[in-house]
Amino acid sequence: MNKTIIALAITAALPVAAQADATISGSVSVKYVSGAVTNTEALAITSTEVLANGMTATASMNVLTGASGKASLAGDFGTITAGSIDDDAAFQAGDVAGVVGDSSGTTTTNTSTTGLHYAGTVADLAFQVQRNATTTQASATYDFNGLTIGAGWADGAATTASAAVVALAAITASDTVVGRTAVAAVAAGTTAGVTADMTVVGASYAFGDLVVKVGKSSLADRAVGTATYTTTLDAITLTASASSATTATASAASSLSAAYTLDGITLTAKSAKAATGVNSSSLTASYVSGDLTVTANNNSAFSAALDLGNADLTLARSASNATTAPSTTSVTYKVAF
Repeated sequence: MNKTIIALAITAALPVAAQADATISGSVSVKYVSGAVTNTEALAITSTEVLANGMTATASMNVLTGASGKASLAGDFGTITAGSIDDDAAFQAGDVAGVVGDSSGTTTTNTSTTGLHYAGTVADLAFQVQRNATTTQASATYDFNGLTIGAGWADGAATTASAAVVALAAITASDTVVGRTAVAAVAAGTTAGVTADMTVVGASYAFGDLVVKVGKSSLADRAVGTATYTTTLDAITLTASASSATTATASAASSLSAAYTLDGITLTAKSAKAATGVNSSSLTASYVSGDLTVTANNNSAFSAALDLGNADLTLARSASNATTAPSTTSVTYKVAF
């Protein structure tokens, strides 16, 4: 028999993977503020392929930086990710009570590091394990009948902010808000990083509109309990919450907010008491009409954003604060593809 015919027959009998789909995406943003113009660009390539065995392989790369690429393989066994991954992807998953701080050392951004991460689920048990350059962290959560129980742990030593492993549950000496504890015994230039005894356990249970959480971090003096109740009365949504103190010297925290929505306008008023005993209040108004979204608050902050399809035009005014910085007005135009 002709060898070419045999080869073609064997090839036809083998399972064939779907052709990989490559996507190029990115954005260009131009911002004008205080007489200065700044540009921000992003360009990424992502490729996804369904393999013959049913698993899905994905690879992505930030073309402009060249250092934020990652690859993943997903299937019935779970998902394995290698490359640039969120530094708190495993550890924070066990923090169902929200008792640890943001891992990047700031409350507004997360960072990533190079490592290997695995996530899987067996029945109602979800678990994650991550290995970075010098640190291993893991966590697990279990859900049944409205009750979620989680635990997370990590090993390693305290690290500097510029080290390969950005600190988990980063804490500053001046940070005493509920859910975090000040750690003074940290060398200059470092953050409270991963320590051998850094563990966190927590549980959350929903009683209809009432959600109760309790958790404990190894860096905190005591366990933290929170209760949040949310209800809707006609067009008004009320939310009340209370948290216990994290230390013997801190006070409990509480907040009460009311949101009223009518004809696209939402007014939200909130009064809160922090663990430091400081009281605060705020009033926010937002309006949505078609592609236009307008927001303003009692600190004179204002923004108007117009959705133009693959482009966004935003006019914003920052909050004025005499003790930090004066208010600024900016115009931003962003195009994404």
